Amino acid sequence: MKRAIVIIALAAVPALADDIYLRGGGQITGQIIEQTDDSVTVDIGGGTISAKMSSVVKIDKNNSPLQEYRERAAKIPAGDAEAWRELARWAKGYSLSSQAREAYREVVAVLPDDEEANKALGMVQINGKWITEEENYRAQGYVQFEGKWMTPAEQQSIVAGRQAQQAQAEADRQANAAKVQQIEAQEQADKKRQEEERSQLDANNNSYYNPNTVYWGWGAGPANWHNPNRQPQQWPQNPATRGR
Repeated sequence: MKRAIVIIALAAVPALADDIYLRGGGQITGQIIEQTDDSVTVDIGGGTISAKMSSVVKIDKNNSPLQEYRERAAKIPAGDAEAWRELARWAKGYSLSSQAREAYREVVAVLPDDEEANKALGMVQINGKWITEEENYRAQGYVQFEGKWMTPAEQQSIVAGRQAQQAQAEADRQANAAKVQQIEAQEQADKKRQEEERSQLDANNNSYYNPNTVYWGWGAGPANWHNPNRQPQQWPQNPATRGR
């Protein structure tokens, strides 16, 4: 994590700064603003980073652009707008954006209508008056929505479009749910009909049952098959005819 912070610091600070080399290959670049026996604190332009001296391998001190900016700013006489303008341009050349804005604000404090300084600070001129970009948009009736400036009608259109999409999505969901219910109901009805047909078929089969009929696996058959070795059945004799 410390090493990742160091990489960010290196990207934010220009060359010719104090370099603090750390164990493990890390490096902090900026202006040393405090150093003790226990730690060293470095100003990297947009904040500060501290490191324990026990983790420091070597320190190379240089005259950084940030340090030079502060030294030059401290020498500018009060009310010298041109000196601040020159310093602001110099700071921009070294990617010291925060310090450049600071210098341009000093210019505007002396020369409120200075075009270069006002534009550098993001101001726009409306009817001869310099105002912020936000003030300009709001003066034209724009509103800020999700980080963008637009008319109220455009905002309402976006909101209405999203609401319509949500409503359509909900309608599609309900329609799908209804279809699923319809399919399930049809399946239940088919199952019930099949069960009723099976019960009716069983009832019909039972009503045609004959105890003298042998039921084979492939259907019904005669109860008695012909046997050639079987003796013919003798009918009883009639006494009146004496067997005739």
